[in-house]
Amino acid sequence: MNAVPGTRHDRRRARTRAAILDAAERLFVSEGYGGARIEAIAEAADVAVGSIYAHFGSKDGLWSALAERALEHFDRYMEQAYQGEWSPLEQVIAGGDAYLRFHAEHPGSFRFLAFDGEQARLPVGDPELAARVIERMAGTLARFQAKIAEAMAAGEAIDGDARLHARFLWAAWNATVALSVRGDELALTDAEVEACLQQARGLVLEGLSAPAFRGPDGRSRGRLVRVSSPPED
Repeated sequence: MNAVPGTRHDRRRARTRAAILDAAERLFVSEGYGGARIEAIAEAADVAVGSIYAHFGSKDGLWSALAERALEHFDRYMEQAYQGEWSPLEQVIAGGDAYLRFHAEHPGSFRFLAFDGEQARLPVGDPELAARVIERMAGTLARFQAKIAEAMAAGEAIDGDARLHARFLWAAWNATVALSVRGDELALTDAEVEACLQQARGLVLEGLSAPAFRGPDGRSRGRLVRVSSPPED
């Protein structure tokens, strides 16, 4: 994400843009793309309607900017898992904590990436945007997959298909967090989602740990490290 330019005009413009994006994200998620009116977004952001068109061109342009911002958020959170002082397997397991923190601190951005357009009640008619989202997500997953392969090569993780491991963990994280938006008895509170994912991280650590990466008690020598939130721009 680019740093905010230094002039007063540019800082004011950046604040206005961020306020519009924040308001639009809330309304797109709560009302759906069709139900979120530009006038309501402008009122929630405390800006003139014309300001939205000046910054984003159209409602579709606003939605596209939100999708791009969600990708930037996700990349920055996952980057926090790859700390050099942690072993490769510890970094893999830290990815689950980074994903949880991303959801907790940017739930709107999470929904833009975790669900398809129909589930999130958002448009899916921009093939170029869809291609960019998929390409960026695939790149993020490829790096996570490479980290799993690195843990295998280091003798920390059992042998297996790193690609399938990466897809399974990503899908499991999505599905667990999705329980927080259900409206029935299967739903979990945000606190329960966090507890569930933290417990699952322990299960995955033990399940992936190679025999040589275990202590005398048979337990993994890896730590359940926790990530920090990425710095704000």
